Amino acid sequence: MDIVRTNKRPLLSGKAKVMSALGLVVVGALALFFNHHISASNLVDKAPLLIDTVRRGELKVTVRGSGILVPAQIRWITTQVDGRVEQVFKKAGAEVKQGDVLLQLSNPELEEALAQARWELQALAAQTHAEQVALESTVLDQEIAVVDEKLSLERAQLTLAAQEKLLAQGIVAVSKIDFEEVKINVAQYQQRFALEQQRLQKRRENLAAQLRAGNARMNSLRKRVARLEQQVNGLSVVATMDSIVQAMPLESGQQVSAGSNLAMLARNDQFFAELRIPESQVKDVQLGQVVTLDTRASQISGTVQRIDPVVSDSAVLVEVALSGELPKEVRPALSVDGVIEIATIEDALFVKRPVKASGFSQASLYLLARSGEQAHRRPLTFGHMSSQYIEIEHGAAEGERVILSDTSHWQHGEVRFRQSFSSLQ
Repeated sequence: MDIVRTNKRPLLSGKAKVMSALGLVVVGALALFFNHHISASNLVDKAPLLIDTVRRGELKVTVRGSGILVPAQIRWITTQVDGRVEQVFKKAGAEVKQGDVLLQLSNPELEEALAQARWELQALAAQTHAEQVALESTVLDQEIAVVDEKLSLERAQLTLAAQEKLLAQGIVAVSKIDFEEVKINVAQYQQRFALEQQRLQKRRENLAAQLRAGNARMNSLRKRVARLEQQVNGLSVVATMDSIVQAMPLESGQQVSAGSNLAMLARNDQFFAELRIPESQVKDVQLGQVVTLDTRASQISGTVQRIDPVVSDSAVLVEVALSGELPKEVRPALSVDGVIEIATIEDALFVKRPVKASGFSQASLYLLARSGEQAHRRPLTFGHMSSQYIEIEHGAAEGERVILSDTSHWQHGEVRFRQSFSSLQ
């Protein structure tokens, strides 16, 4: 018997199998692509990041600022009169002693005015002396007149006394008429003597008044001469203290006017520092705090002596009084870096200051996992802040690593680090 065999067709042909395999590959590739695309948004490069480890120990809270050294005494030398520069004896940078001549000015009109005033003073002195002699002579004449009247009065009084005695004894040698005439003479002489005394007093007062007026004119002219002499002497410009010439902006032949600045002097042994402290950190600075200044060649100790109340260009000016012997390189306007010691915390958790972090605030930072392949965002509470470090009060433990770089543009609470090409090989 014949068996009929039927040819069974395969479910899928070879071509169909190939197409199916290609479809699976495409689907897998698409799945990998989308998975990679979705997870790539939280992949970051680790190499450019600033990372520091949380440490425990003594934390010195400091504030840092830069500035310059300023002389404690700066003095501008000015002139009181117009003048012409004849010669400059000291240039900028010269060390001078008090009384040293810095430059010489000339003013012929001023010198002529002084000579004229001196001649007028001599003439007035001679005139005043002549007037005084004349007045004293009139006073002497009046004194003589007073003496004459006094003698006449005394003679009349003697005559009157003698006649009264004779009349009292009954002697008729003196007539009544003569007696009355003598009495009249006595009264007349008394009045004339009193008037002459008053006239003498007035002449003495006139003499004193004329002398005061003459002395007033003399004193006024003497003051004028003294002022002119001072101005002429001021043409020789001298140093007013032991110092260094900081500025000498004049040259020979230059004309200067009254009140012009001629030279600037500065003490070379007394300085203080002016530091510019960021306004965000100056709140911790107080008077009397210890400061260390760095001149790049040596260090100088000092203390805060003044804090400017005004903020300028996001900084506050702090003056530092220097102590101890100053190094040789110290000079006006020398650049220095200053560190102000705010406080010392014996046992603190701290880390280098992250970007945009501030003291006594909260911020969310990324901390690395133990594997170092990823980082998680975590809220941290900060305490004291110094110029380099910041205290961590809550949110991190000793040994953990913190990303210090600016991560404000990261959108995920967790990030993974992209592996470098060398790590894949």
